[in-house]
Amino acid sequence: MTQASSTTRQALQDAPCGVMFFNRDGCISWLNPALERMLGLTADQLVGQSREQFPFTSHRGLFKESGLMHLFGSGVEQERWLQCTVVTPPATDPDMYQVKFFQDITELVQLQEENQRLNQQVQELAITDELTGLANRQALTRALNSQVARSRRYQNPLTLAVIQLADRDGAGAIPDEVILAVSRYLRDRLRWVDMIARWEESQFIIILPETSLQQGHDLMDKMLASFSELALPAPHTTGSLALQFGLAEWRKGQDARLLMKQAFANLAENGAGDGPA
Repeated sequence: MTQASSTTRQALQDAPCGVMFFNRDGCISWLNPALERMLGLTADQLVGQSREQFPFTSHRGLFKESGLMHLFGSGVEQERWLQCTVVTPPATDPDMYQVKFFQDITELVQLQEENQRLNQQVQELAITDELTGLANRQALTRALNSQVARSRRYQNPLTLAVIQLADRDGAGAIPDEVILAVSRYLRDRLRWVDMIARWEESQFIIILPETSLQQGHDLMDKMLASFSELALPAPHTTGSLALQFGLAEWRKGQDARLLMKQAFANLAENGAGDGPA
């Protein structure tokens, strides 16, 4: 060990950042206590180790070049993210051929991941109905505009279905648990390309791409035929409920607003009230 090397090690011994020396052969020649704490390994375990024979698989990132390093252990609590900076000192000491400085940024990375998760939740809430988990008005409007534009360009069939859940007994507002059960019933009978949204309290809209008006009627008929088999939470039964629907197929010259208005008009003709103006 040269005098310069010894002085450098003494100066870095108590540094708050992690420091590691590599010799000319690519083996670890020294590390400071701060890095021992970051890695959960001791100098005795690491000094003399090379990339080729390194026994700690989860820490092989120590031999990579500068940048972000992901070190993992047997549990999440042992996961570490280290920012590495590489310095090549003057070639005067074979044991200090390369020096790496490590900063533990695990908390920063975890905060970023948590922010991303929260942002994703906010985005999902912005386009999702809180009760049913179906798309909400905003998402429905966006998707319908896109589908109408596609039909306008390629002349593909497109049908819109408005479904009203009605109480035959006129008992007032339909309970949330019933609306939730019906929403799942409707969703489970659609194709993967279809999109269903909750529009009003007990009103749903379904976008049926690549579907003619007759095919849309056939789908609604199938839904109505098996609706009586739906098991509702007690004391509710399907005997007091009815599904009413209005269908409209896109026609050349229509935009999303006109298509929706036509579907609501057809729903009203079936005795389910007025739609949007």
